[in-house]
Amino acid sequence: MDVSLSVFLKKRKNMAKEIKKTTTKVKAPAIKKAVTKTKETKIKAVSPIIETPKVELSATQIAKYINKNIMISPRKLRLLANSIRKMSPTKALVGLKFTNTKAARILIKALQNVIADAKNNFNLDENSLKFDLIKVDEGLKIKRMDKSHGSRFARGLIQKRHSRLIIYVKGKQK
Repeated sequence: MDVSLSVFLKKRKNMAKEIKKTTTKVKAPAIKKAVTKTKETKIKAVSPIIETPKVELSATQIAKYINKNIMISPRKLRLLANSIRKMSPTKALVGLKFTNTKAARILIKALQNVIADAKNNFNLDENSLKFDLIKVDEGLKIKRMDKSHGSRFARGLIQKRHSRLIIYVKGKQK
């Protein structure tokens, strides 16, 4: 038993030595780039020059409005935002002027801002504007403890919710 094990280990050591001898480092030949010089000492590359295709700017552009801290609950703002989503911004602005809520007043200011931005900064036609995105998310929460809200041992927690409003408007250039 011991003899066969020692013979096996000797063969294994010999195999390892043979592998080390056969694997030697070979230096790769240096690769030189082929470059031709003309009489005027200008260097020309051997490979042909590839021209990039010209990309035309699209006629539609996007104007953005982002407000990250509005003091109104996201649920209340989302109710009106969902109702104007399918309208054009100018029609939505007219409809919101007859709605007597705080959310409507906030959306009126936001829409006026986006329309003016699209018109003056991006040179977009006011009649071709459409909503690309209206998104109302939850923003910061201000939390307060109040003993009058809650039971005897669980003190009441008052949360003042804030919302974030993101509006993208796209339209065609004049």
